Amino acid sequence: MKKTKLAITTGDPAGIGAEIACKFAESITQNDEYEVILVSYEYIIRHTFETLLKRPMPDITIVEPDEKLTFDIEYGEIKPEYGKASMLFVEKAVRMVQNGEADAVVTCPINKASIKEGGYNFPGHTEFLGFLTKSKHFSMLMVGDKVRCVLATTHVPMEHLVEKLDEKAIMNAILNADAAGQFFCGKRRPKIAVCGLNPHAGDNGALGDEEITLISPVVEIAQAEGINVEGPFPADSLFVKAAKGEYDFVVVMYHDQGLIPVKMESFGNAVNVTLNLPIIRTSVDHGTAFDIAGQGIASCTSIKRASEVAAEMVKNARLA
Repeated sequence: MKKTKLAITTGDPAGIGAEIACKFAESITQNDEYEVILVSYEYIIRHTFETLLKRPMPDITIVEPDEKLTFDIEYGEIKPEYGKASMLFVEKAVRMVQNGEADAVVTCPINKASIKEGGYNFPGHTEFLGFLTKSKHFSMLMVGDKVRCVLATTHVPMEHLVEKLDEKAIMNAILNADAAGQFFCGKRRPKIAVCGLNPHAGDNGALGDEEITLISPVVEIAQAEGINVEGPFPADSLFVKAAKGEYDFVVVMYHDQGLIPVKMESFGNAVNVTLNLPIIRTSVDHGTAFDIAGQGIASCTSIKRASEVAAEMVKNARLA
């Protein structure tokens, strides 16, 4: 059986990305259904093994970006060259999948301040991946052990949320959740729940009317199109039902509404997936962890889980 090739980017050089990627790559055996390709600079991987992990670099596959950057690594520091390198890794990995050299992209964490200083005006991976693949209607999906949340908005400050949250954003999340069933639900159509925006889903307009004027009409349109979707429901009770398996996906209105329950359930074992790209991409559920970077104590559990989910998505996509 042909093994799935995963292009793993090592993220910000000042964080734990290279460490967890190296630990994971070293753990892969011939019995695994996938193989990993580290997308980074060889000197970063060599430094990680020899200086940080205190052992020789093993025989692992490394692919470097076309543009070569050389710098010293100072863990926990924000520098433009670190931000630029981390984005070059992502771009290279995407091109590898587009060219058939890999089957999916798995990303280690980047630092938003560093990428901004490096000349990249993107709030995170998700938006940069959309730019690279010329995709507009993508969504962030957070996958926990039982809870899966699709975000209607991503990295939007709360003061700008209502102006960003419109019919298109909500419908886009519902459509992408429905389409994601091919990766997680086999042949059956997924069951989707939609969160309200306000406390108690607005309490019939007493605590806000977005559920009545905005969210409910979108849900009704999606239902008329044959999508198995219900809501809006109060967020404070919905996730209990999702954790019991009553829904395959929950569409949430904003970032923390979805990430808090997933990380409460599955921190260190959750996976970030970008939906509706022409490629498969997953990521770890944590950040650069500057506080422990360079100490050799970071766990590779999340990158392992992200790789397993990516491989499973590739497998299911082939069967669809």
